[in-house]
Amino acid sequence: MSELTIAGIYLAAGQSRRMGTDKRALPWGDGTLGTAGLKAALHSCLSPIIVVVPPTDALVWLPDALLNHDKCRLVRCAACHRGQAHSLACGLQEAIVVGADAAAVLLADQPFVTTETLDALARFYRQHHPDYAAFSRFGTPMPPVIWGKQMFPALLALRGDAGGRRLFCEPHWRGLLYEGDESIGMDIDTKEDYECAVIYREVKEGHSRGRR
Repeated sequence: MSELTIAGIYLAAGQSRRMGTDKRALPWGDGTLGTAGLKAALHSCLSPIIVVVPPTDALVWLPDALLNHDKCRLVRCAACHRGQAHSLACGLQEAIVVGADAAAVLLADQPFVTTETLDALARFYRQHHPDYAAFSRFGTPMPPVIWGKQMFPALLALRGDAGGRRLFCEPHWRGLLYEGDESIGMDIDTKEDYECAVIYREVKEGHSRGRR
């Protein structure tokens, strides 16, 4: 029996309204905020990685080396301004085209997501075969989330900006939670979030160097 194919859907079509500038293009390490999670996804077992962007995105945040990666598939979503559910639908439609058995949804403003976390979540999903497997921080489900293809119709029926969160509350779906490092679920919406995240990353990297 062949291994389940899990595509990655990287949602990078938000409006950055609360930030006041394109947060994907903000400096982050040796790249941009928007590429941090994408690098993790491209190096993971997920394939392909479907990157959902606005229809007229100039992609200044996304270097050619990542855009031209053999696992990267760019999808321009004309309806992204209507909310995250519509960007998700664009990504899911591409996942269906490529024949994915499941789709891992990631957000472009979660720079602490790692390849190790994505691979562990994928192993967890493949082992237990739930309807969905969500990363969890203190018992609260959040992206990244792996959705089985049996849930694709319910996800495609969503509207607005809630994304798939509302499905966590529906009891007929069998979901499992994967607890991990609390920083993984940290997302960045405001300038204050970004400043705190930069400090957190620098402290974390300093501790890592100190242990070597």
